[in-house]
Amino acid sequence: MTLKQEKNRAKFLDSRLDDETASKVEKWNLALLAVTLLHDADHIMQAHRWNYHIPLQLWIINLAVYVMPVVSEFLIRNRRASSFGAVTAGGLLTTIAFEKVHFWKPTTDVWGVWNNNYFKINKGVWHEGQFIQGITWYDWVLLLDLVALCVPMTYKLLKMRKEYKEQLEK
Repeated sequence: MTLKQEKNRAKFLDSRLDDETASKVEKWNLALLAVTLLHDADHIMQAHRWNYHIPLQLWIINLAVYVMPVVSEFLIRNRRASSFGAVTAGGLLTTIAFEKVHFWKPTTDVWGVWNNNYFKINKGVWHEGQFIQGITWYDWVLLLDLVALCVPMTYKLLKMRKEYKEQLEK
C-alpha cells in the first residue's frame, strides 16, 4: 500500500458521515435487525408448534447474532465511516450463518433440535426422546428473506461506500 493510499484510508476512516448518509446506512442496519428478529421469532413459534423447550444456553448463544447490528448501530450513531463495513459484514455473516445452519448443518452442535437442517426436520427427527416434524412455507420465507435483503443491501452499501470515499478524495 502506498503512502497516498494509506493517507486516503486514514482520511476515510477518520471522516464523519453526514446525516443523510448515516440515515441510509441505519435503515439497512435496522432492516437486517428486523429480519433477524423475525427469523428468531419464527424459531419460537416452531418450538411452540412442536412443544419443544428451548434451553437457556441456546437463548444465550443466540444473542451472538445481535452483536454486529448493535456495534453497527453504535458506529452509525457516531457517524463513523466504518459503519459501511460493519453493516455489510454483519449482513453477510448473519445470512451465511443462518443459511449454513438451516440448509446444511451447523459447525457446532449447540442449537438443540436445529442441529438438524430444515430438510431433515421437515421429514421428522428424534431429539431428546421427542419426535419433531414440520417446516412450514413461512419458515422458509423467514429464512430466505435474509438472502433477499442481504444481496441488495451489500451491493447498495458497497456502492454508497465507494461514492462516499470518492467524494472525500476530491
